[in-house]
Amino acid sequence: MTYTLDKLKKKLALPESLQIKFPPAEIEADLAIPCFREDPKKIARKIKGLKLPLIEEIKIEGRYVNLILNKNLLAKQVLSDIEKSGDKYGWAKDGKKILIEYSSPNIAKPMHIGHLRNNVIGHSLEKIYEARGNKVTSINHIGDWGTQFGKLILAWQKWGPKPITTENLYKLYVRINKQTAKNKKLEQEARDTFTKLEKGDKKLLKIWERFKNHSIKEFKKTYKEFDINFDLWLGESFYQEAAEKIIKEALKKGVASKEEDGVIVVDLEKHKLPSYILQKADGSTLYAGRDLAAAKWRLQKYKPTKILYVVGHEQELYFKQIFKTLELLGYDSSKLEHVNYNLITIGGKRASTRAGRTVFLDEVIKEALRHTKNNKIIGLGAVVYNTLSQKRNRAIDFDWKKILNLEGNSAPYIQYGYVRAQSILKKAGKKKVDGKIVIETEREVRLIKLMAHYPEIIKQAQLLNEPHLIASYLNDLTQEFNRFYNSDPVLAANDSSKVKTRLLIVSGVAKIIKNGLVLLGIKTPKKM
Repeated sequence: MTYTLDKLKKKLALPESLQIKFPPAEIEADLAIPCFREDPKKIARKIKGLKLPLIEEIKIEGRYVNLILNKNLLAKQVLSDIEKSGDKYGWAKDGKKILIEYSSPNIAKPMHIGHLRNNVIGHSLEKIYEARGNKVTSINHIGDWGTQFGKLILAWQKWGPKPITTENLYKLYVRINKQTAKNKKLEQEARDTFTKLEKGDKKLLKIWERFKNHSIKEFKKTYKEFDINFDLWLGESFYQEAAEKIIKEALKKGVASKEEDGVIVVDLEKHKLPSYILQKADGSTLYAGRDLAAAKWRLQKYKPTKILYVVGHEQELYFKQIFKTLELLGYDSSKLEHVNYNLITIGGKRASTRAGRTVFLDEVIKEALRHTKNNKIIGLGAVVYNTLSQKRNRAIDFDWKKILNLEGNSAPYIQYGYVRAQSILKKAGKKKVDGKIVIETEREVRLIKLMAHYPEIIKQAQLLNEPHLIASYLNDLTQEFNRFYNSDPVLAANDSSKVKTRLLIVSGVAKIIKNGLVLLGIKTPKKM
């Protein structure tokens, strides 16, 4: 079989409308071609006329043309591809420019368990798009501007100063919000403080800079634990001037209007979307204006094929409003995509501790290390895999027993499969084994077909922005490898061709597990 289904399609000279697919396990075929708009008999005759050695039999079942492949030729091609490509087996050369915005925490607050899902989805998508041969730019759109910073600076001035720690800032943030909720005068004082900050008050800017620098320093410590590095660290404050300009542009183009009370509004009612405020009556900007400015800046500076926004599902309506506004302003909003995701829960409830506060991400990291005796590769790998193993639109329940399960569908289970494969290869050493590639058992066939499927899995994970496809695939591959391990002896096989074939299978499985885990942001251990 050729390296990818796309290449096989070209070799078969099939019409553009046809797709080659891997059929479900219950279908007795290696590949299937759905022919809903084409005559399956005509397609079957065309394929038969090519006389490709790889295709052993052609069957027509309803509107499907099913292909049975020569197992030995398939194995030879797949194993050869893996050996040649190594860690880049399954990669492609799409050559597109992709921007991915993810994480984007607010300064002066610690990252919480909700950021975990955002961080690992964004990081994995970054790696998946890169594996498909794209130029990817990752962006951390830090929340460092807005009325909340007027509140925080006011709190600091009233009840501080204390040493700048994340804990102290968070306590001040909670305290000021409780106080302003019942004190309108204090609320107005906080708004006035932010207005002064926006106008460039040097004293306030200096305090704000201290908060920001401390927060970024702490964020980087957390990102380091997950090997996350961003190409751009641009907070909302970076777009402040641009936000003011795009608000004027929206007014000029009739996309926004100024109300009698001075509030600037974008009316989207005729587009079946709610209207929203772009600027307050006192002239203060909101994050919608900064998001519009950020999108415009990115489109013009990078000219990307696509911009992904990895943000929770509760912001779905908001992004529809932003994308529609950009379209009305004349910018290509079709390049923008909201990659949403659901909540992380504990015991079926929104994640919080007994005290009722948010579970912070640093606590999750410490707990993962405690459960695995400070083994970061296994502990953090387990947390990441558990987060990515579900579809984005499903809520995840955080359960340490499930996360660290060695029996299946966990990072430790897959990592152990990798260590097992490496152990066999280590025992084999560098001794050259003569013989042909010969496939004899059903376990060998299943593994070869699964390995052949891997490039398509990466492709689909990118098309759907769903890392869980890779996680599920790696679990299936590891399960099948464990069955093979228990039924088909490798080094103790009774002839050299079997030993050679099975060693290549083991090597291929190890490479794909390592490669696939890398795409999820997970490392492989040397031993377990």
